[in-house]
Amino acid sequence: MNSLKKRLLLSLSAAALAVPMAAGSVQAIEVVVLEQINDATQSAELNFEELWGESLAATAAAIGNSAAFNIEGEGDAAALDLNQVNDAMPGEYGNQFADIHLYDVDLIAGATDGLALTAAAIGNTLSGTGEGNITDIDLSQLNGSEAEGSGQFAHIDLEDVAIGGLESTLSAAAIGNSASLTAGTIGTGTEFDHVVQDNYGGQYALIDINELIIDTGEAGGFFDATAAALGNSLTLTAETGDLYLDTVTQTNVGTEWYDLDEQEFYPGGQMAHVDIYQLNDVETPATPVGVDAPEFSTFDSTVVTAAIGNSLTVDAGGSLLLDEITQDNEIWQEADIDIDYAYGLGDLTATAVAIGNSLSIASGGDFAFDKVDGGIFQNNNPVLDDDDLGQDVDFDLDDLNVNGDLAMTAAAIGNSLSLDADGGFAFGTDNVIEQANLADQDSEIELDDIWGLEDVSGTVVAIGNSLSLSAGGDFSFGSYGSIAQTNDGYQYADIEIDDINAAGDVELTVAGIGNSLSLTAEGALSGVGAGISQENNYGQEVELSLDGTLGTFTSLDATAVAIGNSLSLTAGSFEGTGTLAVAQNNFDPQTVSLGLSDAGLGALSSTTAAIGNSASVTIK
Repeated sequence: MNSLKKRLLLSLSAAALAVPMAAGSVQAIEVVVLEQINDATQSAELNFEELWGESLAATAAAIGNSAAFNIEGEGDAAALDLNQVNDAMPGEYGNQFADIHLYDVDLIAGATDGLALTAAAIGNTLSGTGEGNITDIDLSQLNGSEAEGSGQFAHIDLEDVAIGGLESTLSAAAIGNSASLTAGTIGTGTEFDHVVQDNYGGQYALIDINELIIDTGEAGGFFDATAAALGNSLTLTAETGDLYLDTVTQTNVGTEWYDLDEQEFYPGGQMAHVDIYQLNDVETPATPVGVDAPEFSTFDSTVVTAAIGNSLTVDAGGSLLLDEITQDNEIWQEADIDIDYAYGLGDLTATAVAIGNSLSIASGGDFAFDKVDGGIFQNNNPVLDDDDLGQDVDFDLDDLNVNGDLAMTAAAIGNSLSLDADGGFAFGTDNVIEQANLADQDSEIELDDIWGLEDVSGTVVAIGNSLSLSAGGDFSFGSYGSIAQTNDGYQYADIEIDDINAAGDVELTVAGIGNSLSLTAEGALSGVGAGISQENNYGQEVELSLDGTLGTFTSLDATAVAIGNSLSLTAGSFEGTGTLAVAQNNFDPQTVSLGLSDAGLGALSSTTAAIGNSASVTIK
């Protein structure tokens, strides 16, 4: 060891140990190393093993940078390492490395207890402060430039943390980016895994929490975890309660894929991900019908992930069981909200944004996603291949029971899908609102079994065209109901209703490139095999077909328009059985047809027109 290095080591060691000895405290210290080298590498290092002290201060500085460690109060520390390397030339760590590693730190609770750790590498910092018991903490920062350490790496790894005081802060910053953990009262935390940020070629940020319990002590509770990668951020905020959170993940992958903590990420990325197994945050409430309520404590939570100007958010005031929200802005710009089971007593808002497009779900009041699968999906794939030809958006609701309000929206490059409900309603076995802006601009609403007490509206827009479903009052779709529109080579629009019963209002509309299909009903309606179809292919064909038993109407209006031609049926009150059909075919013959079979009518008006010709019947 050269003379300069010896003098620095001795002087720093003496300064660090003089304070506790002068105070008369009892210590046991094994292997204490304070080292600073101002050569080509500019390294500063602190290394402690089997340390116990009432008060200790240690500092090492390397050309304007510093590494420091402070303990106030009584405590135990084993295998403590604080390291900084400002490597001016390529070395083992590349450049600008800062690291804090704590294997086992035990701070006895008290007014003077505290822990402060700081390491700085060329304007970046690592720091930790805490009161209470800390086990297995790892804070690392690497502003490397070569080989494996070719990026700006910031990392917080907590294996077992129990902080009994009022404040704990852990942060790591790598060239303007940061990973941080802030907590108020945290009790019996088990397997708090890590807050990690990796600005390698991939710009990776991750918060991974296996199990965290936040006590509801007198001082209240607060928890905040943040990771930022090149201007993007991941945050988790919670106030007082029990939290079982799996992962909040963001990766802005650039070129090569890599494996970090057994998670593989591939090129082209910009992925943001929220995966929540259980989040309990209000007092035990009344449970919606058919839903098993979990046990609850009290707190509010916010989860936010952002990937290169895009964002994923989850806000919950109330209890929440949520499976996952994912966003992947790779080549296909995919955004997905996938909810296997979610139960909320207050409000829930979940949003995914993929390159200017958005997916969202909002609920005010009691609600539940249950059973197998519920999802909102958006795919803005610019690559035209056999599987993903365009901008696809989709709602998939397997079983949904809402006692309050529900709003669901998906947008794909200026197009949108939405579902709004006010009041109680349920989706049955299989329900889909789907839009695909492929070569054919296809949009579809498919309802297997839907029951609504108040208002329900469903809308699909595909490049200026629309599909909609709205209902005011009681209504139900039976075994099969669908609204379909495809604007491919022949501009096809279709409303097909197998069994519908409406005690109030029903409105169905399909538009295909300036053409429209609609069904409006006020009063009671029932039918088996009822359809309105429009096909603007070679023949510009429109058709209205009602087959089965028709109930009593206050009014019924059905219209189909095909490139300037129209079919319409208007009815006041009537009863009928059998077949009622209105057909128009603008093929070579330009035929029009009206067919009535076994109908008892009160008031009826039916019209069909074919390129300037028309057929009509009016009955009063």
